Amino acid sequence: MTSQAAAERQRAFVGLLRHPVLDRRRHPDLWPLVRRHRVVLAEWLTTRLDYRLFLTDTTARVYRLPLDDTVVAPNRHRPMTRRVIVLAILAAAAAEDAEDITTTHDLAQRVQALSNHPDVELEPYDNDRFAHRLLFVKAVQLLAEAGTLRPTSSTSQEQGEGWAHRRDSIGGAFEVQRELLLRMVDPRALRAAVDPRPGMGELPEAAARFGLLRRLLELPVCLYEDLNDAERLYLTGQRSRVLAWCTEMTGWVAEQRAEGIALVAQDERQTDLPFPQLRATDFATLITVDILLREHGAGTEVSADAVSAAAAEFRARYPKALTKELKEPGAVRDRAERLLAALDLIRPTGRGGWRIMPAAARFRDPKIEAVAQKLTDEDGG
Repeated sequence: MTSQAAAERQRAFVGLLRHPVLDRRRHPDLWPLVRRHRVVLAEWLTTRLDYRLFLTDTTARVYRLPLDDTVVAPNRHRPMTRRVIVLAILAAAAAEDAEDITTTHDLAQRVQALSNHPDVELEPYDNDRFAHRLLFVKAVQLLAEAGTLRPTSSTSQEQGEGWAHRRDSIGGAFEVQRELLLRMVDPRALRAAVDPRPGMGELPEAAARFGLLRRLLELPVCLYEDLNDAERLYLTGQRSRVLAWCTEMTGWVAEQRAEGIALVAQDERQTDLPFPQLRATDFATLITVDILLREHGAGTEVSADAVSAAAAEFRARYPKALTKELKEPGAVRDRAERLLAALDLIRPTGRGGWRIMPAAARFRDPKIEAVAQKLTDEDGG
């Protein structure tokens, strides 16, 4: 295998992890690589992770099958609310009966009728309420990101956002991707999710391999303390083989420490949450965790008040770094907690506090340099 072919396979594999629904139109650079190397990619996903790759003429879909009723996935930095997810599910059901070209307004009317059905035990959706329409726009955007609704033009996204403010408009126009819509949930994934029995009970080594590699590839860091006995035993006997697989599939560098292993991407575009970036929230978070590390150390538990105190110290030390959003009471603390938790640099203790994770030590004593570019908030403002 040439170095070019290996690089293409790595780029395609990482692209599929980041975009489980990969569309030919939305991802024109990745699509030909996935098609060209689909046999090897499918073999990697199946034999090493117990995932499934499904391809059509225009779309690639990776199904992350549950393992023992769980799916290994990183914490969401800015997750959708449960209500948005429910509305997205209802909109997907409504889209199945819609015309090939539908609109935000048409789907909203269908969801309103569906949610008011006596057999649907959900809070009814009211299209006359502005707050409901705002949530519905997010639900439609979620389906668009999943590839089941394809905007008919580059302005559909803007029209959808404006629709919440103008009740009489049609909103964005979308082409319903029926095949992908029907394959949004793979039957095998559904069976594995609802079956209470461990799916790999007869293949303990395979289950250990799948679980270990999922943690290495999907999570910011794979901590030994998080592994079960079978995964820990498998890593002990197959460490070189496992790390070689990871390098072969991603090209990333394995950083091994006493607490665990992290795969470090050379290009921040290969991760869904690069940190730190040149924006105010990341700067505030970086300084806040550094303060926590200096005062408490990695591996320790801290109270919510300790995080608030660190955030307050940042505000006092760097007042010019505060954007309009970060000047709001509690904003620095709240955003730092969300981002650090998503990066698995802190974990909730269940007692209202946080545990500073070992990987946080990577960000101790950051070098701060002045730049001409102005720091922005998360939305670019």
